[in-house]
Amino acid sequence: MTSAWFGLTIGLSGLRAAQTMLDTAAHNTANASTVGYSRQRVRLVASPPFSYPAFNRAGFGQLGTGVSIAAVERIRDRFLDAEIRTQVGAAAAWTTRRDTLARVETILPEPTSAGLSGVLARFWSAWHDVAAEPTSLAARSALVEQAASLASSLNRTARQLADLASSLDGELRDRIGEVNDLAARIAVLNGQIQRVVVTGERANDLEDARDLLLEQLAELVTVGVERQADGTVTVLLGGTDLVSGDTARTIVVGSDAGGHVEAQWSWGDAVELGEGRLAALAELRDGPLASYRNALDELAAGIADAVNALHATGVDATGTAGGDFFTYTSGDAAATLAVAPPVAADPRRVAAAAAAGQPGDGSVAAAIAELRSARIFGSGTQTAADFYAGLVGRIGADSRSAQGIADGQSAVVDYLRNRRESVSGVSLDEEAADMIRFQHAYAAAARVITAVDELLDTLINRTGVVGR
Repeated sequence: MTSAWFGLTIGLSGLRAAQTMLDTAAHNTANASTVGYSRQRVRLVASPPFSYPAFNRAGFGQLGTGVSIAAVERIRDRFLDAEIRTQVGAAAAWTTRRDTLARVETILPEPTSAGLSGVLARFWSAWHDVAAEPTSLAARSALVEQAASLASSLNRTARQLADLASSLDGELRDRIGEVNDLAARIAVLNGQIQRVVVTGERANDLEDARDLLLEQLAELVTVGVERQADGTVTVLLGGTDLVSGDTARTIVVGSDAGGHVEAQWSWGDAVELGEGRLAALAELRDGPLASYRNALDELAAGIADAVNALHATGVDATGTAGGDFFTYTSGDAAATLAVAPPVAADPRRVAAAAAAGQPGDGSVAAAIAELRSARIFGSGTQTAADFYAGLVGRIGADSRSAQGIADGQSAVVDYLRNRRESVSGVSLDEEAADMIRFQHAYAAAARVITAVDELLDTLINRTGVVGR
């Protein structure tokens, strides 16, 4: 048999439950715009009934004892989180490729008059002018000027590509520091969550903060996340634990065989970056960008060698045998190409004639001018213009491909995030409706306590007073 005070206990449990639900709804509403926040929900269960069945008991059945708060849960789909971590890495990688290749396109402004193709065309035309008027100092001076302009354009383009490669190295170094910072912060949250979980509580807000950091980390490198029974997560990078419990390893900035920045473990092994922003930076630097720079060097060296070979067979206006028209450093032709100092200092040193004593002969200059249509690239299949157009076309194709894939990958991430928002996001309309419902529940529980209080008042103050 229950006591007269039993109803107060039931009413009090209802008050507590309604108050907790109101507080949780208020917390959801306050964090509706908080990035990474997951909607929370109070899970209620009926309290253990009174009394339990037994052979020595008989009666009308069990009596309910009210409501208990089982947990305050955060609404989160872990499988969806894992898929988002996979896709954000791919999206970040392709966005990096798209943005970098767009910068390469600005370095080679084609087709414009300022582009290298226009400068190269004017260089060949200047040789035609010298061939037509070999005795004209003005034509020779214009040729030297156009040659210097060609060399300057190649120097500038090579320098800008080299600067872009250096900027990728700098960004890679900064991103390695960002990985270390995120790993350290995840380790700190692991420790805080562990201390909460071992007490039997739920660290909802701390887990939200950790999941947000994990997603930011997944944009940089491919990570595996293993959840542990104590509430912590182990973060794996290339099979090596980057974060374990409240401890994080540090990635150091090292150098690869080519002297470029490389992410390494403290023991010297290279880090397997997987797919993410860091991997994209290294791949762009060592792949497409290096290929473009090599092609530009091949173009510069091919033109210089072909012109020098013919120029060396001629005689200049002073009767001296022609030497090199261009100079460059092997292996770095585009960046170091220059007009040979004797020619740059004196336009008369342009060897236009085939033999001495023939000031009106421009046959060598004409032969050099014909290099414009000579197939000296691609194993004898391409002219200089064809080779350069192929390089520009390859850059454009790579850029368009990266643009398309980046857009598609971003759409996938947006779709997955929208799905997660539909599961974990806060709806202000829903919370407002819930608050009204919880308010009524609180008022009803309070009314129960008031009714029981009136019953107790009758029992205590009025029972037995009749006839006194």
